[in-house]
Amino acid sequence: MRIHLAVPITGLDDAAIRLRTAFLETIARPGTEIAYSRVREGPPAIESPVDHAQAAAEVLKLVGPAEKAGADAIIIWCAGDPGLEAARTLVDVPVVGPGESMRLFVQLLGRCPAAVPAPLPVLDLRSDTEKTLRLTEQAIHELEEQGHDAFYLDCLGMFAMGRPLRDATHLPVIDPAEASLELAEAMAHLHLTHSRRAYPKYPPPHRR
Repeated sequence: MRIHLAVPITGLDDAAIRLRTAFLETIARPGTEIAYSRVREGPPAIESPVDHAQAAAEVLKLVGPAEKAGADAIIIWCAGDPGLEAARTLVDVPVVGPGESMRLFVQLLGRCPAAVPAPLPVLDLRSDTEKTLRLTEQAIHELEEQGHDAFYLDCLGMFAMGRPLRDATHLPVIDPAEASLELAEAMAHLHLTHSRRAYPKYPPPHRR
C-alpha cells in the first residue's frame, strides 16, 4: 500500500517532511509506504482564510501526479483540509483530510467533543515540543472544565502529540496524523473511493 502526503505549505523543508513521514512509518500497517510532494508556491503555513485559499489551489496540482505515481490514497497534510472536496473530483483514489478524519473519530469517543487549537504559530510548534505539549494539555483541561469530553488536535504541526497527551490527561485525544493515516489505509485496504454522485469527475462532460 502506498500513501501519499500532499503537503500544502512552503514552510517545511525536506528534512521536516521526512520527520513527519518517519513518524507515520512507525504507526503504519506492515508494507505501507509513505511518499510525499509539496506545493511549489503558496503560504509558508496556513493560518488565515487567504492562506487556505492559496494552498487549496496549489494542492490540486499535486493529487493527479500522486495518483499516477501509484498512490493508493492521498492525505492532504493540513487539519484545515485545503482543496479536499475539489481534489476528490480529480482522482479516483481516496483523498483524506486530517480535519475531517479527526472529527469522524472524535464523534465516536465522546458526547461533547472539542477542537484543541494550536497554542503557538504553526511553524513554532516543533521548536519546543515540551512547551507545546504543556500548553496543549492545559488547553485540554480548560475545555474539559467547560464540559467537553473528547478532543482533537486542530493542527498537523501537533503530529505525534496525541499519545503523550492521552497518557497525561487520561482522555481521548485524537492526533491528526494518526487519524488520517488510519482512515487512508482503511479506505485503500477496502478498495473504497469517493462516490461519483457526490464528487463528479472533473472536468464536466461538456468540457471534455
